[in-house]
Amino acid sequence: MARPLNDEEIADLLTSDTVARLATIDASGYPHVTPLWFLWADRAFHFASDSGRPHLSRLQANPQVGLVIDVEAEQRPDGQRPNKQLRATGDATLCPDTEAVWTRRIWDKYIVVSEPTGEATARLGDRQRVLIRIVPRRIVAVASV
Repeated sequence: MARPLNDEEIADLLTSDTVARLATIDASGYPHVTPLWFLWADRAFHFASDSGRPHLSRLQANPQVGLVIDVEAEQRPDGQRPNKQLRATGDATLCPDTEAVWTRRIWDKYIVVSEPTGEATARLGDRQRVLIRIVPRRIVAVASV
């Protein structure tokens, strides 16, 4: 049995450092799931990846995606492990992450110890980054009871 998440629970999931799992479809119609760091901003999910990654090729061929963000609580005395999840579907758009602006914003969410800009730039090197932006068509946010 599930219940809808309230606004605060949804906001907690969207701002947590939980990894999102992005589902893409290959040329044969099979799904592939890729765990990625994300940032929720401007009513859209944002991901950044190195150019040439397989999920980017799949998105270019078919921009329809699904994603899930979920967390599971500790086991209760009754043996259950309650969870909260947000599932979304939508269409992805791709564009260069010029100067890795989105990459840095996403890293800032997940990397607790901030580093000087020079170190982040050094870590990026000459990697070409691609921004994946998904404006959800549908969101379902539920918790087990």
